[in-house]
Amino acid sequence: MKDPYGLSKASIPISYAHLLLEIMVEKGFSASELLYQSKIPSALLHQVDARITPIQWSKLAWVSLSLAQDCGLGYEYGLKLRLTAHGSMGYALMSSPSLKQAIGLASQFFNMRLKDYRIDFFEQEQQSIIEIQQTHPVVSQQLEQAEMLRRFFYECLMIGVVQTALTLAEHDFSDVELYVDWSEPSYHQKFQPQLPTIHFNQAQNQIRYPSAVLNLSTKMADPTAFQQALAQCEAEQIRFSETIQDIGLKVKTELQLIPQKGYPSLDRVAERLHTSSRTLRRKLDEAGYSYLGLLDEVRYQEAKQLLLNPQMEVQDIALYLGYLQPANFARAFKKWSGLTPSQFRQTQI
Repeated sequence: MKDPYGLSKASIPISYAHLLLEIMVEKGFSASELLYQSKIPSALLHQVDARITPIQWSKLAWVSLSLAQDCGLGYEYGLKLRLTAHGSMGYALMSSPSLKQAIGLASQFFNMRLKDYRIDFFEQEQQSIIEIQQTHPVVSQQLEQAEMLRRFFYECLMIGVVQTALTLAEHDFSDVELYVDWSEPSYHQKFQPQLPTIHFNQAQNQIRYPSAVLNLSTKMADPTAFQQALAQCEAEQIRFSETIQDIGLKVKTELQLIPQKGYPSLDRVAERLHTSSRTLRRKLDEAGYSYLGLLDEVRYQEAKQLLLNPQMEVQDIALYLGYLQPANFARAFKKWSGLTPSQFRQTQI
C-alpha cells in the first residue's frame, strides 16, 4: 500500500507523546491503556531518541481527545510544552543570542521534529509573522475527526511557540496575537486568561507580534552552548533526513512557500538535502517523480486552502503564491482541477 505522506515512518520524537501522556495521567487516565489503544510499544518511552509514526501520534491524540471530551486539550498541551521536549533544537533555542536567531533556527530545523508541518517567518509592516502550515492534510475517513485533530495539532504548536518565547525572553508578550482559520471552540473562554489574543476564522494560521521584539536577548544566551547545540541539530537533521526513503516526500517537505516570492528552486532544495541538483533530478526520475510535478502538487493544495477564504481576492492569492500575473495562476489552477479559481470557490459555498 502506498504511503505518500510517510505516515507509517517513525518520525515524531517520543518526547511529544510523553507530555500528552503526562497530561492525561493528571486527568486520571491510564498511560498504559492509552499506549495500547494507540499501538505504541511502552518500551519506546524509555528510549531517549525513539520516534513514533504520525499514525501512532494521531491515534494517541484522538484517543486522548475522545477520553478528555476535547475540552481544550490542545491549549493545555501548548501551555505545558517544555523547551526540553524539542531535544537538541530546544537547547539551541535556549542558548540563542536573540529571539530573531531563535526563530530563524526553529524555521531551519523544525522539520526534523515534525515533518508534517512547516514554519515560515517573515516581516510585514513592522510586524513579525510566524506562519505554520501543514505539509499535507490530516488523513482520516471521518471529517469531524480530521477537523478535531487538525485543530488540536495547531493549538499545540501555536500556543507552544508563544510559551517558548515566554521562556526565552524577559517580555510579557501581551502584544502577541494569533490568527487561526477555524471558528472559536466552546472551551476557548475557559482558557482565555492564559492565552494571547486569538482571532478566529482567518485566512492563515499565524503568530504576529511587533518586529522590535526580535531584538530582545534571550535569558540564557551562551555562544559556546549555542554552537554545540547547533552542531547537534545539524547532525540530527542529517540522520533524520536519511530515515525518509521516499525522495518525493523529502522534496515536498522542503517546498516551503515564501509569501509573494514563491517556492525554493530545485537547486535550493538540493542544497537543503545535501546533494547536487543533478543527483536530485536523477533520483526523482528513478522514483517516478519530477520537481515540477511535486511543486504543482504543493501549489495546488496551498491554492485550495487559500481559496476557501472569501476575504482574499483571487489576484491576491496569485501574488501570495508567487505568480506575477493572476492569469498564469488561473491557467495553472484550471490545469490542476479542471476549474478556474472562481469556479472552485463557488463549489465550496
